[in-house]
Parts: sequence; C-alpha cells; structure tokens
Amino acid sequence: MRQRWWIVISITVAGLSGLALYYLINNVWPDPNQVVALPQLLFLLFVFLGLSASVVPITAYLNHRFAKPDWYEQDRGRLTRQGAWVGLFGVVLVYLQLIRALNWTIAAVLAGVLCLIETFFLTRE
Repeated sequence: MRQRWWIVISITVAGLSGLALYYLINNVWPDPNQVVALPQLLFLLFVFLGLSASVVPITAYLNHRFAKPDWYEQDRGRLTRQGAWVGLFGVVLVYLQLIRALNWTIAAVLAGVLCLIETFFLTRE
C-alpha cells in the first residue's frame, strides 16, 4: 500500500476514534467498583487507536524529510510501528493516571525506553 493511503486511512481512523471517545465520555458511565471495566477498556482502546492514527501523518512527514530516500521500501511497517509506540505510550500514561500512579519521572523513563527501542529498530537496518 502506498504511503498516501496510509495517511488517508489514519486520518479516517483518528476521526472515528475521536467520535467514539466523545460518545463514550458523554454517554457511558464507568463502574466505580472496578478498576478496569468495559467502559474503561473501550476508553483505552479508543485512546490507543486515536493516538496511533493521529501520529501516522506526522511520522510519515518526518520519515520523508529525515530518513533515507528508500526507507519505505526497506521498512513498510515503520509508520504503523511508530504510531503504535505513541499509542502504547499514551495508553500506559492514561492507565497510570487512572490508578493514580503517574508522575513525571515515570513518564520520562517510559518515553526514554520507547525511544531507545525505536532507535534500535532504526539502526538495525
């Protein structure tokens, strides 16, 4: 699939997940007796999809600008992988905030670890 289609599909998925998040926040009440109930899981799923899809056009531009000219032929999963890292980062931060365990140190260490993992993937090419 061409890079342009990835961008169009990701913008569509980001918009749909944003609408789903809007509906979920305004119309569904969470169960206060459970830490992770169905509304919370749906919330985390839509946060993951929204963040992952929103970042794909940005990573496509940055990879087009700074990567080697043939980066897309060498690593076709790069846009998906980089979007998934941002989505995973966001979901972990949201969950840590949900259980009230989030602070700046944890967020910085987690961001550093994910950046190091992506750097490993980029340097092994």
